Amino acid sequence: MPNDPYAVLRALLRAEAARRAPRPGTAPQAAGEQQRPARERRRG
Repeated sequence: MPNDPYAVLRALLRAEAARRAPRPGTAPQAAGEQQRPARERRRG
């Protein structure tokens, strides 16, 4: 068992921050706008 009981929580927070961070080379999205999956965009 790890000595630090918050190590897992910090790891999860780091992973979430990395997932939410803007990736280089992508266009910034408007505030509050989330990108839809491709299959939903193609619907008419």
